[in-house]
Amino acid sequence: MVDTAHKNKTKKIYTGVPVRELIFNRHPKGYSEWTFYRVQTDLNPSLSQDFRCINGVSVSTNSFTLDLYKKLNENSKGQNIFFSPWSIATALAMVHLGAKGDTAVQTAEVLHFNQTAREEGSSETRRSPGRPKKDDPEHERAENIHSGFRKLLPVNNKRRSTYLLKSANRLYEEKTYPLLPKFLQLITSYYNAKSQAVNFKTAAEQVRAQISSWVENKTERKIQSLLPAGSLHSRTVLFLVNAIYFKGKWEKKFLEKNTSEMPFRLNKNETKPVQMMFKKDRFNMTYIGDLQTKILELPYVGNELSMIILLPDAIQDGSTGLERLERELTYEKLIDWISPEMMYSTEVRVSLPRFKLEEDYNLNPILSSMGMPDAFDLGKADFSGMSSGNELVLSKVVHKSFVEVNEEGTEAAAATAAVMMFPTSVRIIPDFTADHPFLFFIRHNKSSSILFCGRFCSP
Repeated sequence: MVDTAHKNKTKKIYTGVPVRELIFNRHPKGYSEWTFYRVQTDLNPSLSQDFRCINGVSVSTNSFTLDLYKKLNENSKGQNIFFSPWSIATALAMVHLGAKGDTAVQTAEVLHFNQTAREEGSSETRRSPGRPKKDDPEHERAENIHSGFRKLLPVNNKRRSTYLLKSANRLYEEKTYPLLPKFLQLITSYYNAKSQAVNFKTAAEQVRAQISSWVENKTERKIQSLLPAGSLHSRTVLFLVNAIYFKGKWEKKFLEKNTSEMPFRLNKNETKPVQMMFKKDRFNMTYIGDLQTKILELPYVGNELSMIILLPDAIQDGSTGLERLERELTYEKLIDWISPEMMYSTEVRVSLPRFKLEEDYNLNPILSSMGMPDAFDLGKADFSGMSSGNELVLSKVVHKSFVEVNEEGTEAAAATAAVMMFPTSVRIIPDFTADHPFLFFIRHNKSSSILFCGRFCSP
């Protein structure tokens, strides 16, 4: 008998009746839960492996989310933060697909893919006919890391009437530069990233406009001019981009007639006016006594996605009130706090400001400091999985994001680009009043993946 845990719940899976079919199910309190059904092995022997891949990628990207948030916070004290860890991780995973040696190892560690590899490697699974043999370890390792993304792409792009969520990948390659056919095949297979041959050498600005148009289209025009003029030039050989867009309505809408102007406290001494929405209804929430922090879940229609808000009780000592929470916050703690055992449904008076954030980031120095410097180093970068000449270096990783929260719901979008170039040289809390800085996440409940992450501290 094998014990498997998810969100502090232990499930007993009897190895005598192999688990071969996976479905998603909702927890009674509104939280997602992986539910297993035992069926005969020969029905679909690949689905238990599917679960490991999807769950592993969710754990990895969520861990990366908080690592990146803390790095962005180092240079953004007192400022708003908003980004899509899913978009950034997807773009970097495509880069990792063509990396080798230390470059691949560092990228995998930053993205916590090494954790995914360990989890999958610890379980015995039946090898499918098309799976690589053990005498090809690099290919096998790449398959284990990237197959989870491939399995999540259709989950994140399935058409629904209740909300709009779509994620897309694209590859633009210099038409005169020979990229390895194997790399092009794998990036299409794992990420459905269609390749388009373009003329960077003599028409870089036209290509830049073409890429911007694609991103605008995929994000309902919320992300415009992802790359500034002059950011692409004749030495560009490969452009990888991910775009993600979400628009959902609250399951329990805020009424506009209840919205009024109220002060939002930036710190103990300063305030700014905001349009504060109000709703009294039943929601899932909890309280973390050690950190004096309330946590609230606001579900979107269909309950497949939710906004999770972390709100400290009060502002102390001239700070924004978030500093201690940000220091203490880890992936393991967050998952524990928002687990079904911790959250409870209660009637609560919710006050939440309308807000709109637009942010853009140059991620080169941040990713380098997180542990993947070789990718940006002319003398150390190893992208021989993309090009036999091994002349490529990662020159730019940029990210642009947008979110708007109002009475109807939430609209959010983001795009991440990676540019490869030739080198140049528990208690009842009846009120949840977000009138001071707070953290928020938009979570895809069925896969437990954090799609967007942000901090609102300055209207």
